[in-house]
Amino acid sequence: MATFHLSTTWNIPAPIETCWFSIIDLKAWPDWWEYVDKVVEIEAGNSSGVNSLHKYIWSTCLPYQLVFELRTTQVIPYQLIKFTSTGDLNGSGCCKLIQKNNFTSIQFEWNVETNKAWMSYLSVFFQPIFEWNHRRVMKSGEQSLIHRLNVK
Repeated sequence: MATFHLSTTWNIPAPIETCWFSIIDLKAWPDWWEYVDKVVEIEAGNSSGVNSLHKYIWSTCLPYQLVFELRTTQVIPYQLIKFTSTGDLNGSGCCKLIQKNNFTSIQFEWNVETNKAWMSYLSVFFQPIFEWNHRRVMKSGEQSLIHRLNVK
């Protein structure tokens, strides 16, 4: 399996509360984020979302999809969401939010291994391309969230 340590920071010109509610509204992601094809709730979790389980189907800039499930393991409202991933990507990650003046910084951290044999095999040669693809998908999410919130 190929291992990826991916970090992305979005700078959204909106209050942290507004960003938080867009991030936790998982079912709406396909409505505004081009590469999120589908999000299905499998388990609701508790009132704060801990132990919730969602299945994601993502397309990418390259001609392949990723299908994985994320289980929320920790939630600190307006600050942090931690999760584990199983499926095409196995591992863990988090989403951190920090208010900085008129912007909200949203940092995504992923520590995952690919579970697709072809990706693992090709990552020896194409890891920079897979990382480029990830950056493009994430940049699209940042731009789409700014557009969704109608802020500039």
